[in-house]
Amino acid sequence: MTAVSWPSGILTISAGDLVLDVAPDVGGSISAFYARAKGRRIDWFYPAGDMALAERDPLGMASFPMVPFCNRIRDGRFTFEGVTVQMPRNTHRSVHTLHGHVWQMPWTVEDSGPDRVELSVEHAPGVWPWRYRARQTYGLTPEALTIRMEVENLDARPMPLGFGHHPFFRRTERATITTEVEAIWCADAEVMPTSLERNEVVSHLARSMVVGARDLDNNYVGWGGTAEIRWPEHGAGLRMSAGEPFGFFVTYTPPDKDVFAIEPVSNCTDWLNLRDLGPEKVGGTVLAPGARAEGSIRFEPFALD
Repeated sequence: MTAVSWPSGILTISAGDLVLDVAPDVGGSISAFYARAKGRRIDWFYPAGDMALAERDPLGMASFPMVPFCNRIRDGRFTFEGVTVQMPRNTHRSVHTLHGHVWQMPWTVEDSGPDRVELSVEHAPGVWPWRYRARQTYGLTPEALTIRMEVENLDARPMPLGFGHHPFFRRTERATITTEVEAIWCADAEVMPTSLERNEVVSHLARSMVVGARDLDNNYVGWGGTAEIRWPEHGAGLRMSAGEPFGFFVTYTPPDKDVFAIEPVSNCTDWLNLRDLGPEKVGGTVLAPGARAEGSIRFEPFALD
């Protein structure tokens, strides 16, 4: 048995009640993650709409990968080991280069089965002057979705790297986020980091924050590796967990939208220009030629008591 391919280019896998729709050509993204139980559908991620699918818009997908950096790089410019890199603006949503490259590239299906899909993409040197290969494996069990990510430096020079995933969730009036972080990067009007603080937002998240209570677009350091979303209206919740290198966390809770995001990432915004602050504050890593970095993220639905 193989994964089902729709005419739209969507691959569908399932396990138990859980179903995952993957769009390899649209940045290797997830277009939907949901359950079918007792005749009804429960969307764990905010699903891609018809327009996003028709326009092949990764930012309208349910979740997409971020490689070789997460979030913004100021003006798309940084210097690494004597090499100055200038990347173009890659979306109208930000004046700064956003979320790396692979979310805007088609991925190749390396293997698929009824409950898993393995994808890969290779980036040739260009404005990002390093060659690398990224892989993702989306796997389902009846209990959870696991995303395994791997990045390999194919270049002859060391390459800076950050990566993660960007899931969207449905905002409801009573939806909450609960997680533990050490500090928050406060940000300016262009969502660029200004200062690292341990303030009331950090405490609020630890106690359980109602999504609509704050307008946030921030990074956090010292993430404990587990976050829970609860939708009391639906009697359901979703637990997200990840280990190294995903020690950083993002919240995006726009007040004018019916979606929000929490993101497991390995670097903070503009880390390539903040490396002198140290890895504990900005994250990221440097891959030697031929070296690999990898990590896994798990999403486990649960019922509320």
